[in-house]
Amino acid sequence: MRRFSPISVAAALALCIAAPARSDETIRIKGSDTIGGQMMPAMAEAYRSRGAKTNFVIEALGSGTAFVGLFDGSADIGESSRPITEKEAETAAKLGLKLHEVVIGYDGVMVVVHPSNPVKSLSIMDLSQLFTGKVKSWKQLGGQDRPVRLISRPSYSGTYSFFREKALRRGNAKGPEEFAPETQTMEENGEILNAVANDPGAVSYVGLGWIRPTIKPLAVATRTGDAGIEPSSETVRTGRYPLYRALYMYVPDTAAPTTLAFLRFVLSREGAAVVNANGFIPVDAGTPLPAFVANAPVPAAPASPATAAVQVAHVPQPAAPAAAPTPSKKRELFRVTFPFARTALTAEARDTVDQAADLIRAGGYTAVVTGHADSKGPAEANRTVALARAQAVIDRLLGRGVERALLRLESSGADAPIASNESPVGRAANRRADIELVPTNGR
Repeated sequence: MRRFSPISVAAALALCIAAPARSDETIRIKGSDTIGGQMMPAMAEAYRSRGAKTNFVIEALGSGTAFVGLFDGSADIGESSRPITEKEAETAAKLGLKLHEVVIGYDGVMVVVHPSNPVKSLSIMDLSQLFTGKVKSWKQLGGQDRPVRLISRPSYSGTYSFFREKALRRGNAKGPEEFAPETQTMEENGEILNAVANDPGAVSYVGLGWIRPTIKPLAVATRTGDAGIEPSSETVRTGRYPLYRALYMYVPDTAAPTTLAFLRFVLSREGAAVVNANGFIPVDAGTPLPAFVANAPVPAAPASPATAAVQVAHVPQPAAPAAAPTPSKKRELFRVTFPFARTALTAEARDTVDQAADLIRAGGYTAVVTGHADSKGPAEANRTVALARAQAVIDRLLGRGVERALLRLESSGADAPIASNESPVGRAANRRADIELVPTNGR
């Protein structure tokens, strides 16, 4: 089992949500600071307002600690901003521990700088050169002649692992790129934001839910020369923003009924509202519940909701993201599913694509078609299948009279699940192509 360097008590995030009366049971949650720093305490408080007498102890030190806690029995739930690694899965198997994976929402990772920094947009290649230390001055990226100060999360953070793969290594998980030796490490997102807000040369990365008026998020372009995409709930939900990811909870198959009841609440409409209120993107309404939580009870709302006492240590509260302007037309999302390992459209899928085609031909929309796959099999094969699914949709749209200039094709492989990949129902939901209709006056 991996050992982590010691941390001070002052740096540890220990959040205890205490019951006003004697509790029936305590749920211990460990892992991601992105999830546990703000959203999970709010989720626990909302759950208690439904009448549950459960106590919560939440430690948010990084995604790696989720699995350490599950392995040594000190956590009932592990929260992670990245999927379980092969090594962690092997450790679980050696321990005879079966872990269930649940997608609870989505997050965009923002690149943040001081508000006075004139740079507005960077490409993935720019970010790679910046954080590997090849760029020493902001002048090299169109900014002022000022030294760059790199700030990062620690190596056991899920956000660190995600950003290294998607930005530094430009999507190649096995690439050689690493953070520059001079990169400063900070444990907490709040600490990072304070540092960036006070240093015009600083740059770092945090989850979408941590946006503040004291820092400036940068637009990010997938390719050099492309227009950057601003990080927002909408661009993350549709996958247009390049640095987006799923957020996970992991529970053992021996989880207590109290734990499963809370997990079902997290996946309910009330839970989705908490996810949304904290700047993240909930899973789609109507996504099937994992079988192991489908029958877990959800407490009924009492006539007078209980007031939960919340004690929060060293967790700065980020401001809510600014609302995006509302276009005259609203974005539309059509979801096309595919059978296992298939890339041909079924009759039902053709009907869905035809509905999208009718709207596009009526005018006022362009379309982004993104292919997806489940996580079974090699990553490269998943990307190929996902791309072929998107191409099948594109071909159908063209055949229905949609102009090629109005269409854009993308592939996300298995990187954007809408349900758990560990169940047949979840994998079936993830084998899909998404057709996002973007109002031409809403870009």
